[in-house]
Amino acid sequence: MPLTLAETVRKPLRHALFALAAGLTALAAPAEAQTRPNLVVMGEDADEDSVPRGNRIFQRVIAELSETMNLRGYNVYDETAVAMGFTQANRVRRRDAELIEVARAVQNPPLDVVAVFQIYASAAKSAYSDIVRPEVRIPGRLLNVRTGQSLGAFEVAGLQLPPLPQGCDRECLLERVGAEAKTIAGDVAAALAAKLDGVIAPRRSTDAGAPPPDAAPPSGLGGAAAAAPGAEACGGLPSAYVVKLNGFSAQEVQAAEEYMAAFRCYEHHRPVRAGGATAEYWYETRSDSARLGRNLRLMLEHMSAPGQVQFSGNTFVISRVATR
Repeated sequence: MPLTLAETVRKPLRHALFALAAGLTALAAPAEAQTRPNLVVMGEDADEDSVPRGNRIFQRVIAELSETMNLRGYNVYDETAVAMGFTQANRVRRRDAELIEVARAVQNPPLDVVAVFQIYASAAKSAYSDIVRPEVRIPGRLLNVRTGQSLGAFEVAGLQLPPLPQGCDRECLLERVGAEAKTIAGDVAAALAAKLDGVIAPRRSTDAGAPPPDAAPPSGLGGAAAAAPGAEACGGLPSAYVVKLNGFSAQEVQAAEEYMAAFRCYEHHRPVRAGGATAEYWYETRSDSARLGRNLRLMLEHMSAPGQVQFSGNTFVISRVATR
């Protein structure tokens, strides 16, 4: 039975998809140990009852959080050092919206995760004696800088802390509460690091390195994807990108969508907007931006479509270059 025109076009495309997926898997195999995300620790002190930025208790907590995450293998950057070029240092009483905007504005290095914490510290006198006990509560949470996705939260509160000595003045109070807050911050940081470890842990990918369900591998490529070490597991921070296609025909957009679904560590994609010559996708993957950009350029090469790939923030713009 003769093949239809659509089947004639799609069959070579499926073979090309398999070849591209196998080739990309083989190229990515040595990078089985994924790069840990870049992280910044920031304190939210908009609540007037929280300990403000600049207070010595705040400084001890942020130092302990940063050091614990650093020892767990994450690339931790100091907020003042990376943002001092475009924002005023030592601003206090900042809301989370400002913190997220500052984290997104930092481009060198690009930040992936922001750890936001608050400190509530007070001292309460017993109703039955003159014993005064400090009370410290530190909630913390992790946010994906690009997407705003919550990656986990943890809080330490309700601990029975040692009472303050008699005649404890302000200096004594700051030092005693600061020491307790530092210990609690270590527990919060360990919990947040464990949650982040779980997020970036390698996981099996049903789409990684595999041909489309009804595609048959071309000769000579039968075991390429299966033989590549690490082809079944994808680790790294789940990231979401906006992928825009400009100037492509409907057939080329369809082909590009199939290519993107065959990339290694692909998670999910969703069309956001489509028109006669444009298409926009919300694309979720565990690949970093460098690998995704390389795959998109390879995709244009395999499609024999002259074009350019631009990237900024979390947006890839792929423009078709028209030729005579």
